[in-house]
Amino acid sequence: MTRLHVKVQLGFLALAATASAAPLEQNQLSSTRIHAANAGLVLTDNYHTLSRIRRQPGVSRTLDTLRQIRRNRVFKDVSSLAPGDDPLGIDHIRAELNQIEYIMKVGIGPEPYYMIPDTGSSDTWIIQDGFKCLDPYFGDEVPQEYCQFGPLFKGEFPGGKIENQNLNISYLSGDYLNGNMGYADITVANITVPKQQFALVNVASFGGDGLSSGILGLGLRALTAAFTGNNPTEDGIENLVNYAPIMETIGTSKAANPILSFAMSREENRSYIAFGGVPPVTTGEYTTVPIQKLTTNSGRTDYFYYNINIDSIRWVSATKNQSVTKPPSMLVDSGTTINLFPPDIANAINNAYVPSGQREDTMVWSVPCNATPPALDIIIGGKPIRTHATSMILPETELNGSGRCLSGIGAGQPGSFILGDTFMQEIVTVFDVSEKMEMKFAQRTD
Repeated sequence: MTRLHVKVQLGFLALAATASAAPLEQNQLSSTRIHAANAGLVLTDNYHTLSRIRRQPGVSRTLDTLRQIRRNRVFKDVSSLAPGDDPLGIDHIRAELNQIEYIMKVGIGPEPYYMIPDTGSSDTWIIQDGFKCLDPYFGDEVPQEYCQFGPLFKGEFPGGKIENQNLNISYLSGDYLNGNMGYADITVANITVPKQQFALVNVASFGGDGLSSGILGLGLRALTAAFTGNNPTEDGIENLVNYAPIMETIGTSKAANPILSFAMSREENRSYIAFGGVPPVTTGEYTTVPIQKLTTNSGRTDYFYYNINIDSIRWVSATKNQSVTKPPSMLVDSGTTINLFPPDIANAINNAYVPSGQREDTMVWSVPCNATPPALDIIIGGKPIRTHATSMILPETELNGSGRCLSGIGAGQPGSFILGDTFMQEIVTVFDVSEKMEMKFAQRTD
């Protein structure tokens, strides 16, 4: 996930009344059920809505795009790498920070907390009452409010602490987290995952959002970051312990099929997360591609991220009609707000806006807030997936009436090219972590 630190002028805190989304008629879903079945998927009826909260201006952020775990600092050039039961639950996710990031309610023990569902990380952690908040530049202890977390977890591990083991995560931004490891029954979308390993963070140098209390790590085992011992300064690859993250435990415990899906939208009541199947939104046909392994500089080859090969990228506007074939593989990450493409591709796409975009730094571009974006297709498994035009410009990032907004297309680095929320909005994205290890995508038609 990413921490782009975009300055956003937002309104006051408000809590919307809880509402239940009306279920789609069966005839509306008949073709969708067929498309899902053809892809080996099923729909689930078990879903509910969440309240929408706006927060005070001045504390906005997006999540860190170049997330860094200490033992996996650099991947080899990945561009050269070769390639049941009815579901039980679905939950409504909402666009927090006016679509800057998504958060959902997660039950840890008896209490629910807002957490960030993140497919770009694998460790589930929550901030613990009494934690130390450290200044990211000097390491000095500062008031807890500086770290801007939501409600703190009170008490100890409901399922017991794991002795002589700690969580240790660092970020390229300089933020880092340390804490103890233990177990709890964790509830997501009405599915209870038994005895899931997670961390209670007691030391944090972190810029939170003022609402969420932690991260729901939905990634793969090889990216987990537990270490033997109780001294984080001594952690290294020699004492790394990979453990079963929540999606793996869902499968092995048979709480549900090990399938995760998102149906994101910029519209408040149209965003869902589902476990064990896909949510009841209408779609076209699915395209399916295998998840690709990555190799670290230390020579380890494994499934670290939801990394897929892309056939081509095509963009068309009133002034441009361009495409690139066989771009580098990309990570599909729900915790990253924008797409991060190779710099030359990102530059070309931003130049196709009318009027054209302006590069603000090495990663992001701005465009006039009323610009017309190009039609952007990501061709995956032989099928074009259209990026919705409303995802190509982030109007909430306009500052002080400047008339300029952040583009939904940015530049990444080798090994960290990302299909983020810009791509995932208005499609259904499926992460199948069964023995198939596949990803599936379908255009939403609702």
